[in-house]
Amino acid sequence: MLPPDFLWRSVASRTDGKNDAVMCDGMQVLRLSERINGGGWFATLNTHRPESEQRTYRECSSYEQGVIGAEMWVERHKDRLRAEIDRLRLLRRRGAGATGSRL
Repeated sequence: MLPPDFLWRSVASRTDGKNDAVMCDGMQVLRLSERINGGGWFATLNTHRPESEQRTYRECSSYEQGVIGAEMWVERHKDRLRAEIDRLRLLRRRGAGATGSRL
């Protein structure tokens, strides 16, 4: 189960209705993706960061296991994720954007 300010959402056009992203304050922090060749699922962690900055990928044995792992990851990292999202919002308000700035 996710902390109350983190929510599952569907960001891809999925016909199966599965939620595939975890959002915090409207910002995506994690995404579950299904391989197009039917080869399973993987999770992209830290999706709020630019691709060049510490995004991590994890293999999932199934969608259900991906959801369980995602929720455990969010629980472990919730304070850091909240702080980084707050920092990104501040940088964007100042006009610096997320590109080129370290979290």
